[in-house]
Amino acid sequence: METLINGYRKFLKNADRDIYKKLANGQKPHTFVISCSDSRIIPEEIFSAGPGELFVLRNVGNVAKLKDPAIVSAIEYALLHLEVRNVVILSHSDCGAVKALAIREEVDSDGLREWFRDEEYKGHEIEEAVKFHGQRQYERFLEMPVVRDVQKKRELNIDLFYFEIPSLQLEIFTGDKWQKYV
Repeated sequence: METLINGYRKFLKNADRDIYKKLANGQKPHTFVISCSDSRIIPEEIFSAGPGELFVLRNVGNVAKLKDPAIVSAIEYALLHLEVRNVVILSHSDCGAVKALAIREEVDSDGLREWFRDEEYKGHEIEEAVKFHGQRQYERFLEMPVVRDVQKKRELNIDLFYFEIPSLQLEIFTGDKWQKYV
């Protein structure tokens, strides 16, 4: 706990108080990110975003479940109330959730078994499986009625990214292939 308190002290020392005063009146993020809960994946840091720029939903495996109220409510809030212009589904290398799908029978938690119930491991190597998993979440997101409704009314950029942890390489899915982004 002391680590967190020391981190807060450092934050207080370095925080741009003017930004936080402005944010006290509300938020207007430009991008909604669905990301994994993995502690190595920090969307604000990866995209050099400051306070108030990203609205982030994090869960195990960056899953976009169409019937989970926690996920659907975050998506609806981002699109309908915050009116974000961009959506990013952020997958990443060495994803523990996708690895667990490969050894589903060894998952020893009821919560994780339920969370992974509708997911599948597809690929010969972990990178291929993670990218497939990301594409599945991306496709689910595009199928959501609220997403389709918003797209009819205004411009909404929706992208799928893959972040390679050791190299810091970012790739974007173009609809049929992955392209390195520099």
